[in-house]
Amino acid sequence: MKYLALAIGLGMSAAAVLVIPGSGATASTEATTVVDRPHPVANKYLKQRPVWKQCGEPSLRTYCAKITAPRDWANQYSGNDIQLAVSKVAPAKGKPSRVVFGNPGGPGGAGLGMAPYLAGQAPLQKDFLAVGFDPRGTGDSTNVTCQGAPGYTMDARDRDPANLALVAAASQLSQSYCDRQSRGLLPYVNTAQTVQDLDLIRQLLGFDEIDFVGYSGGTWMGAYYQTYFPEHVGRFVLDSNTDFTRPWLDTFAAQPQAFERRFREDFATWAAKYDSKLHLGSSAGAVLRTYEHLRRDLKKQPAVEEFLDGTVKISYDQNTLDQIVSGDMYTKVDFYSLAIDLAFLRDLSEAQAKGGPRAAQNQVDALSLTRQHELVRRAARGTVGLPPMGRVVGEDDAEDATFTAVTCNDTPWPQGREYGDQLAARLGPHYPLVGWTMNQNPCFFWNRPNLTMPQPTGKGLPTTLMVQSIHDPATSYELAVSAHQRYAGSRLVTVTHEGDHGVYGGVNACADTIVNTFLTTGKAPAKDVTCAGHGIPAPSMPTPGDETGAGQPEYGDNAPLRRIAGFTKAVSGYLH
Repeated sequence: MKYLALAIGLGMSAAAVLVIPGSGATASTEATTVVDRPHPVANKYLKQRPVWKQCGEPSLRTYCAKITAPRDWANQYSGNDIQLAVSKVAPAKGKPSRVVFGNPGGPGGAGLGMAPYLAGQAPLQKDFLAVGFDPRGTGDSTNVTCQGAPGYTMDARDRDPANLALVAAASQLSQSYCDRQSRGLLPYVNTAQTVQDLDLIRQLLGFDEIDFVGYSGGTWMGAYYQTYFPEHVGRFVLDSNTDFTRPWLDTFAAQPQAFERRFREDFATWAAKYDSKLHLGSSAGAVLRTYEHLRRDLKKQPAVEEFLDGTVKISYDQNTLDQIVSGDMYTKVDFYSLAIDLAFLRDLSEAQAKGGPRAAQNQVDALSLTRQHELVRRAARGTVGLPPMGRVVGEDDAEDATFTAVTCNDTPWPQGREYGDQLAARLGPHYPLVGWTMNQNPCFFWNRPNLTMPQPTGKGLPTTLMVQSIHDPATSYELAVSAHQRYAGSRLVTVTHEGDHGVYGGVNACADTIVNTFLTTGKAPAKDVTCAGHGIPAPSMPTPGDETGAGQPEYGDNAPLRRIAGFTKAVSGYLH
């Protein structure tokens, strides 16, 4: 019998997180090595000739290859090499005049699908070679793993000292699992190493400069590439922005407020508007109470159900519910599915309370196989962008492990349990969806490599185009504005009445036009620009025979990061 692991992870967030009086928290104090410039590339890496083979269906026109890179760019002759998986799509006719790289974020998101995704943007099809790659640690590149590391199965809202001790113990154990199984690669899974990998790919493809589209955690990668390789920077688009001008801590520190805003002001308001169809509450407050009551009931009595003739077991408890809700905040495409699932879980919990486990299982058994498959898929899926710190669930441990390695390795974190506990206690009451999980974070106990990277400033660079929706839950609009103000020469495209994480490529026609004009002509707006969002569509009622709404496509037409993930799945696995 296959059981799905539904471990909830670490959500960390807050404002003004660098100092908490009396906390005793300090950043790591080991001696650091400042990596402020790229290392010259050894000839053995420049002389390699990648062997390109078709990956995916012929209609995708995508070719993939493995490229050899050093495990540590500072020690290229150590004999410890890694493999990087790279994808490309050339114009159907003629020779490309420019190259555009893409990264879907994470950090740790596999990116082979970026090539067919970018090549599918009509304005880019004529002149661009589109390139994607799986960053070191993830996807079809050399992997890291944290398999077996303890998850956060406890309730984040439980402030009992024994529960807090369990949270700290799980955090403290994470690195030993990751390090032991990653064959020495873990300390070298960081952005300073990854951007040099990216530039090696540039050199092997024969281009003097690159254009770049980075989403979510990819905005961090893009800004650091610009910082390390300014002479090779072309037209850079940073979409759904981390605060790449400050430590990782600041980006995650803003998430609880942003997730709560998205949940309360967007989803709950929308669900209440369509209460006659969704039946979750006739006001935003009533919808939120439905969630809170359901969370309380699932904590008191989890619903452990078998799906698909007993081949999959899912335990619906308060953590599973939080994971489902927060995971569906990234794109409005998921709002209808979330509403349907909340109603299902409410009915499931009520059946169990009245008739016991057998009555609840009968509810599941009465579902169509299509609906059961949908519930299993949604329970196992990961996020489509930057998750709350450590709340990474799903089937791909390499992506999760790379996320942890990059975010913990790149920049300093306050060390110790006390800091995280106080942070959670301060944020949880105001932003309960994510705020209580702030102490669930391996980075508070992480032994960082000797690394200090230069702070990106944008000085001396061509214009950088930043795109941001105002209710983005994962990368806060306020922090994007703050980063924009500190990043010289940047222009900000703000999408109002919108909260999708990942905008370019179908979410907003106005923003798409600005981005495509910039990528194809180099012309950026003379000043910051605002685009009006299209709002959240009414729920589409199920077609006959699809009584539960399970027929929604896995990759919604207006969810760029979902489409990229679909392309990545389609072209991965051909290099093994």
